[in-house]
Amino acid sequence: MPVNVLIVGAGPSGLALALLLLRNGLSVRIIEKQLQFHPGERGAELYKFLGILPDVLEQSAPVPTNVQYFAAPDDGKPPRIVPAALDLKSTPDRPMVEGRLLGQNRHGKILCEHIMADYGVQVELGTELRSFEQYPDHVVAHVVKTVESNTVEESIAANWLVGADGARSVVRKQLGLSFVGDSPNMEVVTGDIYLVGDTLMQDQHNGFFAWIRSDNKPAIFVRSCFIPGKNLFQFIIMGNENLDMVKISSNREEMIKAFHKITGRRDIEFGELVWMGLWRPNIRMVDTFGKERVFIVGDAAHVHSPTGGQGMNSSVQDSFNLAWKIALVEKGRAPQSILKSYSDERTPVIASMLNMTTQLFRKEFAAQSGQRKDFFRGPELLQLGINYRGSSLVLDEKYTDKDEVVDPYRSGDDGTVRAGDRAPDAPSLAHLDADTLKETAETMRLFDVFSPVQHTVLVFPGFAGDGFVTEVATTLAELPSDLFKSLLIYPRATPPSPRPSAVLSMTLVDTEGYAYKDYAVAEDTPGTVFIIRPDGYIGALVTSGRLGIRNYFTGILS
Repeated sequence: MPVNVLIVGAGPSGLALALLLLRNGLSVRIIEKQLQFHPGERGAELYKFLGILPDVLEQSAPVPTNVQYFAAPDDGKPPRIVPAALDLKSTPDRPMVEGRLLGQNRHGKILCEHIMADYGVQVELGTELRSFEQYPDHVVAHVVKTVESNTVEESIAANWLVGADGARSVVRKQLGLSFVGDSPNMEVVTGDIYLVGDTLMQDQHNGFFAWIRSDNKPAIFVRSCFIPGKNLFQFIIMGNENLDMVKISSNREEMIKAFHKITGRRDIEFGELVWMGLWRPNIRMVDTFGKERVFIVGDAAHVHSPTGGQGMNSSVQDSFNLAWKIALVEKGRAPQSILKSYSDERTPVIASMLNMTTQLFRKEFAAQSGQRKDFFRGPELLQLGINYRGSSLVLDEKYTDKDEVVDPYRSGDDGTVRAGDRAPDAPSLAHLDADTLKETAETMRLFDVFSPVQHTVLVFPGFAGDGFVTEVATTLAELPSDLFKSLLIYPRATPPSPRPSAVLSMTLVDTEGYAYKDYAVAEDTPGTVFIIRPDGYIGALVTSGRLGIRNYFTGILS
């Protein structure tokens, strides 16, 4: 029997996709060309939906301030202390906005541990994709496995193939997809190295340092990897025509010589070099994210500068967008045509992101002498404004202006709540006892309910009352029961009625008013329904009741 999905590549996007598909009950195989996982550091609310947020929080660290030495290393001037991220505080609708640092290797380890512990699936290391063929109902991939220094050929049949195999993606190349963009003329040496002692951290009790010469080049950026008990730092060396970057990247001694020359800090002693490489910026993206039964995610579809920290987050968003759609098709609930929306929705988002991070890159890393600016990270880099407004899959009965200009990266943060936007959270929702109609002491938040395996239907009855709720419940009863869970949310000032149907999963009271406020539903308006997709975005904003619910689900189901 073919596996449901073959995933090529075990980076963040591939592993996140695998876990999402497994959560949806699909079978997967994950192959990775490398014989072992990368050892070093590279490149929140979705992690809660995925079920790995506690591990992410435990193994990550807050973003520190940036200690910048902007003068020649021997002039004795004190450094400048600047924020490295916006100083933001969580709010009821945005409970996890504070920045966190988490290396790609530890991110991957968390995902692998959950995939193995929960589903018994292991990444097949040392397995390289050589070619594949597509057929009307499946794909055949030809791979070569390295087993005890011997190579073994295997053909793998899968219903779907997803390339998460990085910037040099074999899947993308064999699909013949255009990879359009720019390669700025510069080189950077980067890697991870241990420091002996705590001299650097004692400087400012910090973890993010920059030495930028008075002519702006060369420069060195160093940050702690924040691994408990390990004095491990990631470094980035930017050069100019007077530095041989290939030579610097050739061995540990050459790297240390360059560090001493640029910084003048010979009091910093280095230990073991974990890894090091020469990086050349590449800013490119595809014009479509797949063909027929083969798709690409993450760096296979888009590569960009690290400015803004958008890479890993964007890659995981790719996987969230694609996974629930593949799952519905594979279960026979949705037509294959729904998968076209993956490319349609993600292409404008990634194009906007590339434009923004490229501007940051040119300002921060490619600046000419005297033109370097302070790091500035606008709120759009939180990715809370990303939206799919106008997508063929979303339905909005409240905002119907078809000519409105939509910014795919920022419009979802304009103060309104619309179909296609990120679904807000809301805490302090009290359960309602079905027999006594009394609030229980137990409360919950919406993010406790949102799931990557189901839609979530939020029913706000407003003054329409029981008639509207009954109509909604009757309509939902016509749908497969495992497709969604539904929450009936009464405003705090309205005496609730008995739940009209067991179709509605639970009845809640908005005790603090956050749900009505953050979904912009006035308590004295007619009934409103929000349908939240499995990727955490609002699929539909319905005011018509039965008609709107039917229209939305008709648009995605077979």
